[in-house]
Amino acid sequence: MTFIDLCCGIGGFHQALKNAGFECVMASDIDETCREVYELNYHMKPEGDLTKLDPSKIPSFDILCAGFPCQPFSKAGQQSGFKDSRGNIFFDLCKIISHHSPKYIILENVRNLLTHDKGTTWKVIKTTLDDLNYHTCPLLLNALHFGVPQSRERIVILGKRKDLGDLNPPPKLSKKTTSLRTIVDEVVPDVYALSPKMKETSKIWDRFIALLKTNQIPIPKFPIWTDWWDSDPPTDFYVKYKNWIDKNRAFYTTHFTLLSEWLHASRSVKEWTGAVRKMEWQAGNEHLSMDEVLWSPRGSGVRIKKIDYAPTLVAMASMIPIYKNRQLTPRECARLQSFPETFIIHPKDKIAYKQFGNAVNVKMIERSARFLILDEPLTDSLV
Repeated sequence: MTFIDLCCGIGGFHQALKNAGFECVMASDIDETCREVYELNYHMKPEGDLTKLDPSKIPSFDILCAGFPCQPFSKAGQQSGFKDSRGNIFFDLCKIISHHSPKYIILENVRNLLTHDKGTTWKVIKTTLDDLNYHTCPLLLNALHFGVPQSRERIVILGKRKDLGDLNPPPKLSKKTTSLRTIVDEVVPDVYALSPKMKETSKIWDRFIALLKTNQIPIPKFPIWTDWWDSDPPTDFYVKYKNWIDKNRAFYTTHFTLLSEWLHASRSVKEWTGAVRKMEWQAGNEHLSMDEVLWSPRGSGVRIKKIDYAPTLVAMASMIPIYKNRQLTPRECARLQSFPETFIIHPKDKIAYKQFGNAVNVKMIERSARFLILDEPLTDSLV
């Protein structure tokens, strides 16, 4: 069977369907650097802006694939949905579907798509595809279901033309035991060492963890906001986050003698400013040192996890996960998205990180395609 790869990015769908034995006859993406990487790897030059494509000039195909823009529906964005021009790309896809009537459709987007606008967005998508003569099924999948050490939840929408029969009912899935150790390299170039700010951040939180461990104090499960330990936030901010701020103040008051010296010594380090003064401990009950965990600097603070798996890769080089006090490399991020070792990565790391953060997970899409088209099990990890 043949497929077209729309909003193709760097080719996650292409790689997935190629693995399943299908042939790509056309691709499209608005991003020039993505088109360049796509052509390097798949020897096919994608078309540009999807909205300017003439459906009648697209070669005939059996499967339409698209990871259409997620920003209009993501909780991290404005959630403007179909009011955002990028959200309306779905309707451009429908024009192509209407013209060609492919046998199958595979779409990917963020989890929030199902509940966006109180469910109205999904109802519009489902009704529109139903009117185009397709049975549809939204699968809520996580890369962890497929043994990939990245927690990446996405909606994969499967569509099957009604004359081909009903869709297979989705199975109940469980997450596989996995480990980041399966994708990391023991030795990486010095360029991935931490910046001075991240080095100091690691040292400061390491001292905090050690201090609690020595004094047999559990690490709090609520976000640690050191700025509000001894100062007052704006009234509206306090009202919104009263529960967490009160917990922080109580924690600091209870352990004042122990923590005050650490707090003031940490604040004297000029690099320790901004969001890195906040910390979210998501690594369980053990007092693990910073070189025993995976952590990432985010707008919400330093998020610390066990090395069982990486958090969701995002399209920002400043938020790349840190392992053993160095950044994950672009090649390691490629593995987290299930791209093969032969995949040619963009030479500029900042662009490569963004591209992998925006990519679909190859293994997730391949198994979804096999489930939809070849009637194979969706995953080996069933409840």
